[in-house]
Amino acid sequence: MANYFERFDAAPAAAPGTANYFSKFDEPKDGPSTLLDKVIPHEHLNAAEVGTRNAIAGTAGFVGDMTDMLGKGMGKVTNYLERKAGLPESPEPDRQQTFMKFLPTHKDMMEYLDEKYGPTEPVTGNARYTKNIFEFGLGAAGGGPGRQVIKRAADVIIPAVTSEAAGQAAEGTGYEGAARFAAALAGGGASQVLTRPNTAERVIARQLPPGVTPAHFDQAQALMDHARSIGIDLPVSEALSQVTGRPVLTNLTRHLEGSHQTEGRMGEFYAERPQQVESAARAQFDNIAPVNHAPSTIGPAIGEAAVQTAEGVRSAINRATRPAYDAAGQSLVPGPVHSAMRTDPLFVEALDEVRNNAAKNANIRGHSDRSVLVYDAVKKELKERAQNAAHPMNPNASQAVAATTGGLADTVRGVAIASDRQATNGPSSYEAALANQTRLRAQYLNPLLQGPLKGMSGETTTKNAIEALFPAKPLANSEHEIGDAVTMLSHRNPRAAESLVRAHIEGTFNAAAKDLQSGANQAGGAKFRAALVGNAQQRLNLQAAVDALPGGGGRWAGFNRFLDVMEATGTRQNVGSRTAYNAEFAKEASKGGLAADAIKTAGAPYKVLEKFNEHYERWKYGKDLNQLVNILTDPRAGQLLRNLSSTTNRGQRQVLALKLLTYANGSVKTTPPPVSKSSD
Repeated sequence: MANYFERFDAAPAAAPGTANYFSKFDEPKDGPSTLLDKVIPHEHLNAAEVGTRNAIAGTAGFVGDMTDMLGKGMGKVTNYLERKAGLPESPEPDRQQTFMKFLPTHKDMMEYLDEKYGPTEPVTGNARYTKNIFEFGLGAAGGGPGRQVIKRAADVIIPAVTSEAAGQAAEGTGYEGAARFAAALAGGGASQVLTRPNTAERVIARQLPPGVTPAHFDQAQALMDHARSIGIDLPVSEALSQVTGRPVLTNLTRHLEGSHQTEGRMGEFYAERPQQVESAARAQFDNIAPVNHAPSTIGPAIGEAAVQTAEGVRSAINRATRPAYDAAGQSLVPGPVHSAMRTDPLFVEALDEVRNNAAKNANIRGHSDRSVLVYDAVKKELKERAQNAAHPMNPNASQAVAATTGGLADTVRGVAIASDRQATNGPSSYEAALANQTRLRAQYLNPLLQGPLKGMSGETTTKNAIEALFPAKPLANSEHEIGDAVTMLSHRNPRAAESLVRAHIEGTFNAAAKDLQSGANQAGGAKFRAALVGNAQQRLNLQAAVDALPGGGGRWAGFNRFLDVMEATGTRQNVGSRTAYNAEFAKEASKGGLAADAIKTAGAPYKVLEKFNEHYERWKYGKDLNQLVNILTDPRAGQLLRNLSSTTNRGQRQVLALKLLTYANGSVKTTPPPVSKSSD
């Protein structure tokens, strides 16, 4: 068989030199005979034919040539990047074992044309520019009007001239062919190959919503790095969704989980998450407080500390007001006024109760019955009786008794204040002491007695103490009460206080992260975070409690970061049915066939180049979804995606995309060195 295409010939090839479609322009031996021959020299007509043949051969043989060239070139670049990244080099595929060996090459086409139409003459001198313009011009045929025509002309002339100039400069060096090809690429002749976005890049870029900034990628990378430092693997999609506050790449991740080609890989990646969360959580609990192996004793210890705390506050208030009371104790109620008061049997009964009760009489022993300090003790006795009579749980409750007793207490108070003023001929120390008592109780004691300590005081269980300190529906702005309560409990019993906080956190985790009937709880970390700090007030209250522990600021910083990681795991979508998205993704991943596209574009070489490039990229970057799995789960890819999203330089985007592919060919389990930031 004489040439590659002879099997397809319908008739024997024409005799050499007889079927040249430029032969009508050939110059006769005795000189020019037509106007065209006189206007266009023979060497340029010959150059035009050579350029036309090269365009035809280049178009029809492009696929065969590019298979070897791209395979070898991309293999070398990928191997170089793999070596830089410390990864094993991928073996170069044997192109002869693929269907591409059945496609014609440029050499096959040129042999066929030479046999069909006869050989051409060598092109020399300035005619070589004519050859290149025809060769590149036919490849760009089919351009539109206006600005498109200008663009097409530039795409033709610039690479044609640069290619020829480089070829002439490299003549005799042995690298003429390589120089011509490189110059054509530099001049834009293969811009479709060099500037077309890669499929993996295109898929990821289309999934990124507007507004995802380089700062978001930096924050996501920091979150991924921290998660890895505590033993949890976060994919890029979860980290970006967490820092932006909206879903980012979650559809793509969900598709990879649901696709039969990659569900095994994604399942393997997520299979370790329950154990990772479990280990990281236990370590965080240890940072809050050591393990208490007798949790049932926490509640009673807290109850005792709460009672001691309340009594301590009362004592502190009394100590603060004692000087004023002591000063008032030197003042006496005038005799006639005191005699009038003793005519009231209720007053006398209360006075006798105070004098006859050793505890109640302890602070007024040695003082006259007319002392303002004694009148204060009688006032307290009457007030206490009034409160008891009004208490609804008192079986002997009586509103009449409460009203009468309470009214007399107010009278005794008024008599004492007036007598103190008269005795000092100025402000009443007793009145000042009462005012300070009221203020200090309102500021310090009442919040404790009405807030968390109320539910924790006395005989209580660990569960009740937790519910009192961390109610499921906390009151707004209650973080200050929580912080004050834990501060005071820590002062009385720091071990019990920190054990109580840990018991609350760890108990919440145990309930949220328990195994499901179907197996390990993949969403346990996210559920734990939602149950623990599901609303802003819960988070403020927990922070106030942890901060109030000794060294609590440092404890909270680490735990709060851990909660961010747990929240990020909750951005993962369920793999439920998403028919519309799946259909669109499948359409993107499988557009037509290479052979069909080659037939459709047979008359437009640049479109063949574009279609082949599209199919090659789809095969190289997108069709194998396992590459996307590695891109989204490899911790090195976060910074590259950041650069990929921010750079507008197409060349840089191609290099970054190739790096992503290199990572995609590696193992998820590798622990690579940090990736340096590329300039935008």
